Amino acid sequence: MKILLFLLVLSSLLFSETIYKIKVCPENRRVMQNKKIKCRWVCDKKIYKEEQISAAVSFYKKSKFYYFNVSGFESFSR
Repeated sequence: MKILLFLLVLSSLLFSETIYKIKVCPENRRVMQNKKIKCRWVCDKKIYKEEQISAAVSFYKKSKFYYFNVSGFESFSR
């Protein structure tokens, strides 16, 4: 019974692997190899991350439950 279950799981894994294989059209392949587009994508990602950090810091600065001092920020709930 365990062998049958193992074979069933193995066959489903092999079949599911072929589902996700996709063909890339030539235009998309050229876009993926373009260094300028990759650079722009990385820059946009970094800018987005910095905006998220900035939003989090401003949230904590405006919050009445946290305050900033020289060593960092602390909670009033201690």
